[in-house]
Amino acid sequence: MKEPVNFFPTQTSAATAFHISDEAEACAAVLVACLRASEIYGMTENSNFYTSIRSRNIFKGHDAMALIELAGRYFEQAGSPAALIDAAIGAIREQTRLPLFCHCLDVILSDGVVTPQENRIFVYLKSRFNVGEELAWKAMEVLLAKNQL
Repeated sequence: MKEPVNFFPTQTSAATAFHISDEAEACAAVLVACLRASEIYGMTENSNFYTSIRSRNIFKGHDAMALIELAGRYFEQAGSPAALIDAAIGAIREQTRLPLFCHCLDVILSDGVVTPQENRIFVYLKSRFNVGEELAWKAMEVLLAKNQL
């Protein structure tokens, strides 16, 4: 059984105090944080994650597999989804945050189950990306309906 991810680590080391400066890398890192927050990690999440990395404009001109590998290394360095989001947030422009939030929800909701860890990342992303409560829940409803097809 997969060991649960410590979403909010109790200690912050100098190794986790880093910042991502490239926007595409930062977006990939946030998506990895969402993927890794799932306690039920499977093919559905992987499929939506890889589709986002390969098809979104923010990632055009980047090698998808290299971005995924780099984001995985960033996750290991950060030690938790929250720390990785914090390291990435500064490189993500305001106009990119809402679309990225929706892609994160798509990854989170792809298996149709919102686990406690995924709920925590939803709440954390909503706060860090300054997404209003009503808009966040509307996006959640739309993506739940989309994923039922």
